[in-house]
Amino acid sequence: RLERVSLVTYDLCKGTVSQGLLKGLQLNRDTWWGKSDLGAQCLGLYEKEILDFISAQSPFDTFLDIGAADGYYAVGLLHAKMAKKAICFEISKEGQRAINENWLRNEKPGELEVHGEANEKSIASVASNLTDKTLVLIDIEGFEFQLLSKEVISALRKCTVIIEIHNWIDGFENKYSVLLKNLDRFFDIAIIAPSERNTQNIELLRSYTDDNRLLVSSERRPCLMRFLHLTPKEDR
Repeated sequence: RLERVSLVTYDLCKGTVSQGLLKGLQLNRDTWWGKSDLGAQCLGLYEKEILDFISAQSPFDTFLDIGAADGYYAVGLLHAKMAKKAICFEISKEGQRAINENWLRNEKPGELEVHGEANEKSIASVASNLTDKTLVLIDIEGFEFQLLSKEVISALRKCTVIIEIHNWIDGFENKYSVLLKNLDRFFDIAIIAPSERNTQNIELLRSYTDDNRLLVSSERRPCLMRFLHLTPKEDR
């Protein structure tokens, strides 16, 4: 049902984001990552706290997307001129294909690089070109605790970083404590506050049942997720 409501919303929006930071971005209906998110993406509601946070920033030279899925953020920020260049790491071949397809669908805005797995070696290969005008988004389904070694954290120390924390992995308490300690060496750490998804004032949804309006904005998370915002410490 959630996927059906999402796709109906996508069709009503003609596959285009209708409001918010990424307004005008065209999305592929045959998405790789998940059709159930397309409706919320078209309404500008998907991960709204991240979109609100980025909207409040000045444009970046580079956007580094680790766990880029189908390129929603990477192509979206290029389209919105919030970044001149996007560097994507996506382990899935299907995901890599989807990123390039979405970039082409939006007439190839900015500059795009698509790489495979993110690891110490692959991050190091791009890190030397990252400046303090770089935004990094890390969303890798719990693998953040393995990827963010002291070496990788040091490589990203000049950048503004957003990390989605996945708290259902084994040994979370200890792994999270160690990660925060290692991040604290180079970054000031804050939590991005959740944003409300107000669906009652969206004209497109007036004919939806109450349940379906809520469903189209649901991200199906098992709990209230935490996004960390990292700002480089001035003395590092």
